[in-house]
Parts: sequence; structure tokens; C-alpha cells
Amino acid sequence: RQKAGVLAFGILMILMVPVLKIWTALPPYLGMLLALGAMWLLTDSLPQPPPHNGHTDEESEIDEHHTGPPQNGVVAALHNLDLTGLLFFTGILLAVEALNSAGILKSYATNLVAVCQGSPLLLCSLLGISSALVDNVPLVQASIDMFHDSETDDPLWQLVALAAGTGGSILSIGSISGVTLMSMDGVSFGWYSKTIGPWAMLSFFSGLFVYELQRILFG
Repeated sequence: RQKAGVLAFGILMILMVPVLKIWTALPPYLGMLLALGAMWLLTDSLPQPPPHNGHTDEESEIDEHHTGPPQNGVVAALHNLDLTGLLFFTGILLAVEALNSAGILKSYATNLVAVCQGSPLLLCSLLGISSALVDNVPLVQASIDMFHDSETDDPLWQLVALAAGTGGSILSIGSISGVTLMSMDGVSFGWYSKTIGPWAMLSFFSGLFVYELQRILFG
């Protein structure tokens, strides 16, 4: 019951991030840090189960007086943090921001629109294939920077979300889940490309086809 309450509280804190962004213009990363701090306070205030380390009661009592902060909750989660994935995200996001500051993203968007002749489907197909080489999260961020003049309810944004989300799985380096799979399970880039890549590409183009068919049929 206690675990269920903590889980519900954590989900509520995550859902509060966009709400705070809308109400107070608080940047999402600060909202996530606020949610992390609230979770930390909650888990530290709850009674912690006694450690099961095989020690006697006297040894456990001595350990309680000589150990640091409790190694449960957020502290334990931070110890299990995937540092490789975190550095991967940080590096790519910094690279995208550098490209945006240099004006390269704007030039790339202009060339894409010219090549695709304004077709959202063709444009997002190229973006989706690009997300196989660049992680889909910074690619969506780059798309927001490139096409910030588009309307909020433009079909382009639906296609960007669909294409970036599925196209990033064509190669293992295109998504954080693929990178984590390679680092934790020892999956090679070649094996992923031969075994999973073709099915991911089939799913990518099938999703775009179904979306376009649905738009034609139902408007």
C-alpha cells in the first residue's frame, strides 16, 4: 500500500510539470527537479524497512550509527542511474542547441521544405529517417526550433511525433532505449541492424501509410 501511494504521488508530480509550465512558465527541467525533490522528501519521511544484511542485532545497531543517509528511495535510484544514457542525452541536446545557435537548423529546415515542396508527409519521412541517426528527443526539439512558425494544430506536428517516435528505432543509436540495450545487454550494432532494424523500418512506413490513409478517409 505504501509503494502504491509513492507511485501515485510520483505520477502526479510528473503530470504537474506541464501544468506548471502552462500556469507559471516554469521550464520543464525545473519542474522535473521540483518533482524529484518532492519525491525525495516523501520517501525520506516514510518509515524505512530494516536492512537485511545477515548481521546480528548488535551489528545492525552499530551500522545504523555509522552509516550515512538511508540507501532507499531516491538515493537508491540515483545509485542505479544509467550514467551512459544521461551523458548521451546531454551531449546530443548540447549539439542540437549549438546547431540552432549557428543557424544551421534554420538552413536545414529551409532546404527540407524546398526539397519536399511543402509536403508534410515527405518532410516527416525524412525527419523520421534522420531520427535513426540522431536521438528522437533532440530531433523533435530541433523540429520545434525549425518550424516554430507552423500553427499549433498543424498536421505537421502529428507526423513529427509519429515519425520521430518510430523512426528512431530503425537503428540502435537512434533512441535511448537502443543505446541502453547495447550497453546493458551487450547487443551489437550489427546484430540490431540486421535483426530488428528491418522490422522497425517496416513499422515506420506502415505507421505513416495508415496515418495518411486515415487522414484521407476521415479528413
